[in-house]
Amino acid sequence: MDNYTATQLLQSLQAGHEGIRHLDNCIQNGELNISDLAILDDLSDLLSVVENSTATVSTPNRVKEINANIMFYINELKENATHDNVELFLYDFRFHFSSLYRILEFEVAYIAEDLVSKRDYPRFYPEIGVVDHDDISARGANSLCKVSIVLLAYNNLDYTRDCVESILMNTNNVDYELILVDNGSTDGTKEYFDSIPGAKVIHLKYNIHLVKGFNMGLMAAEGKYSAAVCNDFIFTPNWLENLIICIESDDQIGFASPGATSISNLQQISIPFISKEDFQEKAKEYNVSDPSKWEERVVLLPNVLCCPTALLNRIGYYDTRFFRGEFLDDDISFRIRRAGYKLIYCGDTVTHHYGSLTTVTDHQTNSLEEGRETFKERYGLDAWMDARMSSTYLDIEANLLSGVNSILGIDVKCGATLLQIKNRIWSIHGNKPKLSVCTTERKYDVDVSSIAEQVFPLDSLSQLPEVMKKSIDLVYIEKPLDCYSDNLETIFNSLSHTMNANGKLVFTVNNIISIESLYEMLNSSNSVHNRKIYIRDMVCAQARINGFELYSIVNYAPQRNPESDQMVENIAQFLGNGRENEVNYLKSLLNSTYEIYQMSYIGNESI
Repeated sequence: MDNYTATQLLQSLQAGHEGIRHLDNCIQNGELNISDLAILDDLSDLLSVVENSTATVSTPNRVKEINANIMFYINELKENATHDNVELFLYDFRFHFSSLYRILEFEVAYIAEDLVSKRDYPRFYPEIGVVDHDDISARGANSLCKVSIVLLAYNNLDYTRDCVESILMNTNNVDYELILVDNGSTDGTKEYFDSIPGAKVIHLKYNIHLVKGFNMGLMAAEGKYSAAVCNDFIFTPNWLENLIICIESDDQIGFASPGATSISNLQQISIPFISKEDFQEKAKEYNVSDPSKWEERVVLLPNVLCCPTALLNRIGYYDTRFFRGEFLDDDISFRIRRAGYKLIYCGDTVTHHYGSLTTVTDHQTNSLEEGRETFKERYGLDAWMDARMSSTYLDIEANLLSGVNSILGIDVKCGATLLQIKNRIWSIHGNKPKLSVCTTERKYDVDVSSIAEQVFPLDSLSQLPEVMKKSIDLVYIEKPLDCYSDNLETIFNSLSHTMNANGKLVFTVNNIISIESLYEMLNSSNSVHNRKIYIRDMVCAQARINGFELYSIVNYAPQRNPESDQMVENIAQFLGNGRENEVNYLKSLLNSTYEIYQMSYIGNESI
């Protein structure tokens, strides 16, 4: 596809949209005539042009499946108009045909994005412009109900039935509508959905997969909030009420999600149970709204995507470029947060997750790496390396976090671990410290600015005293000290000028004989050659000179693959020469990627 073709396609889709608006206006005014339906024939011709123009593009897309669904509903609309089935015509026009067309617009816009000026087509590129929070609030005030629960299912009827029944059983205390999206199932899901009284049911003739299937349901939402859920979850007493309590506690919250029995991103809540009934009873006891269990996050997994409906509409729902759905959660987290909203994990609410039924077929492909690469292309960041929490924060002593009202994060990437330190202080000590960030890596500026009150760019740590005076209770440095060009004397002297009396300092140093370091040396990695080598005594001595007192040192060992584990065993056995104590010591060193230093600042009269 070339620039001219891309431009023509977007202009043609815009003209098609104007035709759909004309039909909609005629419907609203009660003036729709059979002659107006000629627009549907024109749209059929347009679909053919779109499909032919995108047939050979290398960009993964589902234009063919989307068009097949649109054509099915064009024929349904004609049939209903001919037989004067007004109610069915109106339903299909609004919740099937119009939404499918919008999904097609997003799909083609993604294919064409490098060939056009996005600012010329703001309808197709929701990232253009600033999100108006007042407008989002105003739109929510005129909603049909409090929440639209959107459930997507593709086959797996037994799980779907359990999910729906758990929603019906446990959501009586919230004014909601239930939107059920059948993504082209062949196992009786369609008939089951049609049997649910009062549900708004959307049937897709052909499977358009997770991203677009969810968007079909979200586009049909008429509640102030939307709560999107997968069919492999079981919901529990007060699940939705607790989420709404959270999201309405602060108008800056744009996304809330609960915990689950099986999930990553530290959103797992372990509750032993022996049956579904037993789980519901235990969940009822657990699900008591408790703000001390709310955690602000950089990335939130959508066990439930609970967001203002108008916000999802404004940002364009789930991003169609995530072809199989992997890293979709990271992307929507980024877009909501960058739009000026907070993400809150509601650790006071548990659900049950069977595990990835919705995406199981895609997991059989290379979907994880594909999605990870898509995210990198979109943001210039690695979702796993740059936006996930480091387990090191779990090892910070709780007593070290007492009395902390201000935190300075230095080179904290997107700030996920820094936020979690703040969350721990809130949970343990009941206060929310002020966050500031200094960064020597500018690619993180946008994201740390979304969570911190102040962000200061630095070229080196020697500039710290210029931007931060003595006002910080806790300094957390995520980047290992041996990776800085500044020497230890400069680093600790600079840090001492930012610390309050009795302030705390947490930082890491690479363990030079960890298995990762040995691999890097064997591969002649530049990251090793450019890194300093610091031993404990050297670090502690320089810290003391500048007024810091050692609190503790913790070795941090991440989870490894079996090959690395076996290599650790082999090296330890060889060097230890069969002596048990020496072997265990060597294994601990080889396993420890970082040494985590926790210090207190006691001051230095010479400063």
